[in-house]
Amino acid sequence: MKTPDSKSNLLEVRNLKGGYNDVQVLWGVDLEVKSGEILAIVGSNGVGKTTFLRMLSGVLPRQSGTITFDGESLDGIGPDGVVARGISHVPEGRRLFSSMSVEENLLMGGYSRNLTDGELSFDLERVYGFFPRLGERRRQLAGSMSGGEQQMCAIGRGLMARPKLLLIDELSLGLAPRLVEELCGFVKQINEQGVAIMLVEQDVLTAFELASRACVFESGRVKMDGSTDELLKNPEVKKTYLGI
Repeated sequence: MKTPDSKSNLLEVRNLKGGYNDVQVLWGVDLEVKSGEILAIVGSNGVGKTTFLRMLSGVLPRQSGTITFDGESLDGIGPDGVVARGISHVPEGRRLFSSMSVEENLLMGGYSRNLTDGELSFDLERVYGFFPRLGERRRQLAGSMSGGEQQMCAIGRGLMARPKLLLIDELSLGLAPRLVEELCGFVKQINEQGVAIMLVEQDVLTAFELASRACVFESGRVKMDGSTDELLKNPEVKKTYLGI
């Protein structure tokens, strides 16, 4: 497992509350992401994991609480501003533009940055370096690719914004174990290039294999927070999430 090179906090969340209209989902979330680490967010369905990512990325407004990223408050910052400050969100279900090519989808990830054609080409080649299969399929319609290839494209689209923190919601959803293992290898490579990653994942073993630290969500709060090695030994985690 990767150990963070820095102990400084890249992201700090304090007492975050919110939900959808009159339905409150988060009831006071506190957590940090350190520079250079992979943090896993695990928990059962409906405990607020996806809602939490949507609030971090500015897609969903919060009721109260603070989010500080790289020393700057994100109060009043919309999705475009969040991306510009260095947070990219790979949503659950990938959400690609199926009738657009792979390369057109990737270019959409860089729309918020005022770049020259040369800079965009450089970033595209960087993504193709991480995901050679996307380079081979750059002219193919995104909707015609396999689920694993679409997930690569969704992650690549997020990387086009040059994030400091990449949020990935359900990396392994609907994918065969072989493809999940391949994607995990790509995620590790991205992290080794200095990108911190927050990973929401139903498969606890997959999440803990990737991450150095994890937060267990329950009923809209962080119930446990610690190293993945420690949490793997926790009797409650073993019983509830691993079935042992």
